[in-house]
Amino acid sequence: MSVMDLLEQYQNTPRLFQLADKLSFAQPQKIFLENLQGSSSQFVVAAAFLHPSLSRVNHLVILNDGEEAAYFHNTLENLTEALDIFYFPSSFKNRKNYQLLNSSHVMLRTEALTKSCRRR
Repeated sequence: MSVMDLLEQYQNTPRLFQLADKLSFAQPQKIFLENLQGSSSQFVVAAAFLHPSLSRVNHLVILNDGEEAAYFHNTLENLTEALDIFYFPSSFKNRKNYQLLNSSHVMLRTEALTKSCRRR
């Protein structure tokens, strides 16, 4: 079974249709995905991202830390082949010294904010 076959399996599950219904409401929705193992969370989000009723909706995924978010972002980009997925990292080099800015992260944050404002 290929990765795309697995993604198609996720896209055709009844739970995804329930998730798509909740996400397509006019009011913003807070949805928590719990107890997903391995890359299953990326497959669920990718399947929702590719769902026809959600293709024009912005999604915000919040993860526990920067490393988890970076891996999630990379996997999601590979699954969806989308170029409009953005990573919003911390601006600082480390949590202990908030005076040292990470210039590449500042650029990523600026790109994410700029692109998300244009999509509206």
